[in-house]
Amino acid sequence: MIVSVLKQAVMISGFVLVMMLLIEYVNVQTQGTWQRYMGESPWRQYLPAALLGAIPGCLGAFTVVSLYTHRLMGLGAVVAAMIATSGDEAFVMFSMFPETALWLTAALLILGMAAGYLTDRTVKNPYALIDHLQHQLPLHESKGCRC
Repeated sequence: MIVSVLKQAVMISGFVLVMMLLIEYVNVQTQGTWQRYMGESPWRQYLPAALLGAIPGCLGAFTVVSLYTHRLMGLGAVVAAMIATSGDEAFVMFSMFPETALWLTAALLILGMAAGYLTDRTVKNPYALIDHLQHQLPLHESKGCRC
């Protein structure tokens, strides 16, 4: 039983590591363009966060939390993603009743964006949960990268 739990923990940690590497890669390659774009308006955070949350499985939700800890998305975006997600249960729903699951996912996506907006309107410091962390995605100033 302990071995099974450890396998799952390593697998989830690997997913999180890969997502953090992808986020850093995109940030470096765009030289912070997408970071500035998302910071211009909270609505530019709600839709991508809710879409990531609506992806079946937990990887989209992990990605949004990682973006939050790096201050690329606000607390409202995290709320939007968490409401829009169905997690691994989405795989079962889409296999058993696909049309209803699609409508449910669309409704949760809209509800998540509305809840994200309301969260940002009511919470004074959206980064209060991570104020003790000094995480930011650094911009690497270089002439270019040949990858």
